[in-house]
Amino acid sequence: MPAVLNIPPPQASKSFGSAGNSPGATIDARQVDARQAAILSIEGLALQYGMMPLTLLRESCSPEAERLVRKLGRVPYVADPWLPVTTLGPLLVMAHHNPRAGDLWGVPPFLVIRVVISQEQYQNTRKDLVNRFGQMPISQSNAMEQLQPPRFDELGLEGSYNWLVENYPYDDAEKVKLAGFYEAQKSKGEKLEMANFNVMQRNLGIALQYLVSGSKQLVLSAAEAQRQTFFPLPLLERHVVYPLYIGRHVCFMLSATGDCYKFEDEWISMGNPAIKIVAVLADTATIRDAINRAGATFDPSAVASMDSASLSVADDANVVEISPEDMARVNPQNPAHGAEELVQWALFTAIRCRASDLHLEKFYNFTRFRARMDGTMKTIMTAPESQHNRFVALIKNWAGINQSRAECQDGRLALSIGRRRVDVRLAAVPTRREFQKLIMRFLDKQDGVKRLSDFNLSQRQIDILTRTMQRDQGLVLVTGPTGSGKTTTLYALLNSVNDEGVNIQTIEDPIEYEIEGINQTQTNNHRGLDFANGLRALLRADPDIILIGESRDAETAGAAVNASLTGHLVLTTLHANDSLRAVTRLLAMGVEKYLLADSLALSQAQRLARRLCNYCKQPVQVTQEIQELFAKQQVISQPVTTPIFQARGCDECHGTGYAGRVALMELCEVNSELRDLVEEAAPMSAMRAAAFKNGFKSLYQEGLTQVIGGATSLDEIKCLSYTGL
Repeated sequence: MPAVLNIPPPQASKSFGSAGNSPGATIDARQVDARQAAILSIEGLALQYGMMPLTLLRESCSPEAERLVRKLGRVPYVADPWLPVTTLGPLLVMAHHNPRAGDLWGVPPFLVIRVVISQEQYQNTRKDLVNRFGQMPISQSNAMEQLQPPRFDELGLEGSYNWLVENYPYDDAEKVKLAGFYEAQKSKGEKLEMANFNVMQRNLGIALQYLVSGSKQLVLSAAEAQRQTFFPLPLLERHVVYPLYIGRHVCFMLSATGDCYKFEDEWISMGNPAIKIVAVLADTATIRDAINRAGATFDPSAVASMDSASLSVADDANVVEISPEDMARVNPQNPAHGAEELVQWALFTAIRCRASDLHLEKFYNFTRFRARMDGTMKTIMTAPESQHNRFVALIKNWAGINQSRAECQDGRLALSIGRRRVDVRLAAVPTRREFQKLIMRFLDKQDGVKRLSDFNLSQRQIDILTRTMQRDQGLVLVTGPTGSGKTTTLYALLNSVNDEGVNIQTIEDPIEYEIEGINQTQTNNHRGLDFANGLRALLRADPDIILIGESRDAETAGAAVNASLTGHLVLTTLHANDSLRAVTRLLAMGVEKYLLADSLALSQAQRLARRLCNYCKQPVQVTQEIQELFAKQQVISQPVTTPIFQARGCDECHGTGYAGRVALMELCEVNSELRDLVEEAAPMSAMRAAAFKNGFKSLYQEGLTQVIGGATSLDEIKCLSYTGL
């Protein structure tokens, strides 16, 4: 906590852009007693004014907050206004070091959540805003300033949502998208709760609860909370809470339920002193993300130095319990740790860092663990070569497979980390000198199964997927390379129609995620149950929708097409470069063109691009050359006036500039013209021209759309330029 707080007096005579860092009244906390010092801290000011204190993760206005303040507000009239820093659904979060400040940029007060920050962070954020709005000024007035709130407490959550749809300046595309998700949620129950609105749009339910409470409930997104080491992560996981701000006297705690009584009881029962906790309501998903982010660190000292001087070539579904408390005491460079502790530490670290895969392999005179984080491999631990076979034997023993090192093997095991369950798919591949490489794919039960609303889909994509999943029959193809998220997309599509009135059957190898309400079958080659045989059996199980894990051969592909022609909606994956080449691939596999033309409903190609880190992505102006690229690829009809973003790197993203991945989906809905071309076995150029005439967008065009939206960078999608116009 800073000991000195500077509160500048209001300076209405100076404009926001021209005013400098005004000297204010300086109060030295050493001249007052402890109680007064507490009041002068941002913690004390927040308590006094019923606000939240916050340490900003980035001393700048987020792109979403800038977009929102331009939509809702106008230029500030004073030199030290409240500063927009982030958003919570449709609400704007504004920050100041002086709670008595008044100017909210003309944004209606009921649409603003106010937080208290330090004066240093205020001045740094203010400089960023002056620079940003100096380049692209905000309007001098806004009609939204006159907007008056209704009695939200009388309207309730649904009434407040309907009022927002009618009066809030949503874009037309946003309104249509929200309406679609709203109807989907209403079809599942009569009354919508806060969680239902959070499904429609992240944090929307929390924002509505804030409005219904008369702006009295403390609410914020857990994405704004810093990493912490004060509370044990397993304790936070058990109670789904996370500290937003740990002060000298009070802890502001994010909670999915709005109270922290059970957490307090367990904290005290562990022998810790009682602390005063102020509950802040937050979405469950964002709290879990914050907990995962807090644990997503690895110690670089775990990777031994591997310069050229030290490298040499040597001459010669069981459940594994991993305790986070034990892992915190492991130092991978300490020779006293056994092989089991080191392997568990590597698995624990990879999962905490949200890796999709973990590789164990020999590298010169080392054995190393490399994790695939956001599509990129990174070494997280190394050990002497002598440990390699011990590590391999231990992991294979957990997976229940034999210790032969001369054959390719597959296995499966499960990890239990606190309350989190992660399935691991294991592949063992022999390498030279009688070593084996192990590849572990993580299938997270908690975060693996997505909803369509979790994807950054355009309204066109939502409409196509919704129409397709409402069909009573047809073939849906999802194509892409290994690791492009095909299975995740298929599960999200099944989830969108998973209810009591629909019988969904799957045949998979392996079953990656277990979903209640869906009947899942695992192939078993030893017993003669492959995709083709399993599909024939499933047709006798009265299915409405069938998922085939992969169409690997002509027999499976033919059976899938025939099933889609007999009154079933069939979803399957295929390896092809793009959505239209999937057609030629099936024809090459021997599927009759007239059968494929009659059955095919949708062909989708997919890739994963790294998502820019929201905490450090850097805005850049769109140059004339980039404007011409956007125009050539037909992703804009008029020049782009908002900036695009590039990677920079910070502690939150381990210096990479990226955190997470975004799916690029090329959707080709089959219409009558395309159907005729497929039946004629027309050349690819003719099918492509017909698809573009119907509004089709290539993978590169979808990537450019994500660039304009600020989700990824031009560098990340340039590898897809061959699919463009």
